[in-house]
Amino acid sequence: MLKDHSAVVKQLIAGIDCLLILAAFFISYYLNAQDNIPAAFIDYWIMPAGFGFFYLYFAWTRSLFSIMHFSWMRGLTVRVVTVIVYAGALCAALLYILRLSMVTPRMYLIFLAAAFALICTEKVFVKRLTVRVRSGSYRTMPIIVFGRGRDAARICHEIDSSPEWGLRIIRKMDIATPIEEFENTLVNTYVEEIFFCVPRKVPGRAFSIDPYIKICEEIGRPARVFINLPSVTRFAEWDYHDFMDRATLLSHTTDLDPDQHVFKRAFDIAGASVGMLFLIALYPVLALLIKSTSPGPVFFKQIRVGRNGKRFIIYKFRSMYVDAEERKKELETQNQCSGAIFKMKDDPRVTALGRVIRRFSIDELPQFIDVLKGEMSLVGTRPPTPEEIERYQKWHYRRVSIRPGMTGLWQVSGRNKITDFDEIAKLDLTYIDKWSIWLDVKIIFKTFQVVFNRDSAY
Repeated sequence: MLKDHSAVVKQLIAGIDCLLILAAFFISYYLNAQDNIPAAFIDYWIMPAGFGFFYLYFAWTRSLFSIMHFSWMRGLTVRVVTVIVYAGALCAALLYILRLSMVTPRMYLIFLAAAFALICTEKVFVKRLTVRVRSGSYRTMPIIVFGRGRDAARICHEIDSSPEWGLRIIRKMDIATPIEEFENTLVNTYVEEIFFCVPRKVPGRAFSIDPYIKICEEIGRPARVFINLPSVTRFAEWDYHDFMDRATLLSHTTDLDPDQHVFKRAFDIAGASVGMLFLIALYPVLALLIKSTSPGPVFFKQIRVGRNGKRFIIYKFRSMYVDAEERKKELETQNQCSGAIFKMKDDPRVTALGRVIRRFSIDELPQFIDVLKGEMSLVGTRPPTPEEIERYQKWHYRRVSIRPGMTGLWQVSGRNKITDFDEIAKLDLTYIDKWSIWLDVKIIFKTFQVVFNRDSAY
């Protein structure tokens, strides 16, 4: 059956996609030739080759070739668009670095549009063909569902209502089924797979799944075990990972997509490198002004709590008097925020120059050093002090489950108008749950708007 050759199918679809990318290149080349005298055909090879390489990588990591997976059709359009955008952006950067002037913007845009149209058409065709093949009764895979409880009932319902999965339940067996009956059923019934879906606890009954799985092994029937641990958690996601030749499930509340993490780190390095140019240019003037207006060092250094509780030193241009930390205790009663954060509009610890550089967030520029070191990100949650962490409620701690940032959703969503730390924490958790590269870009643009309006920091 087709399902027994999933590796071949993956390679076949990947090959078809490569041919479509090549066809898109032909289209862009000949359309461009109508208005220009193009270079030799072979001179353009880096464009389809570079795009094809990046496309295959991102398409493979997002399972665009894995039509055997039951979840292949979910979010298919979004995944195709994401892959095309990522591959297109990286290929454009490659062409820019190599200075291939013969590839005009018009030609490249035509190439991307043609590739998107051809690949989308192919995916729609494959999707419809897959649904038609799997929905046919002669192509369905007979299975047995062994289990009890709501999860087992939900799985049965999803299989019955999703004929495109190509599954057919021929029997449902309860955990009270004797081992002898279970073995006899497998021996005398045509069944491709046994779905085990058992509760973590069976009240008033000593039950073990091990003997049933052992029978499947001895008879040679595949056993698919549904581990219902995800029902324990409310919003954490679970991923399968191999660890030291052992199967493990990893629970996480932040996106662990390695591709986006690579993009985010590259984005941070690029942005921080540009920021360092401003830091180096302003340093002589600011150092002179800071030294001449108040005694003390140019930089303010403080221990902060970073990702997963890691301590690091944060750098800022000093905007307060050197005894600011000692005087903070005297001002606790004037804190204008509730919860584990201290903010005061007319803070007497801030110097006259400090008010100016805070007005435009210039004091934050040295944090580009932390970004380059990997301690911080351009966008994230603001890093708390160890003293603030001690005042956290349990649900607040998820704020430090990601790398902290120079700016974040809180800073562009009200900044000084938000005085309740719980509201700040909710915005930070919203950022964590909805994080994407595009959200980071949006927040950075909004940060510039906030800095240059009247709602700047104090």
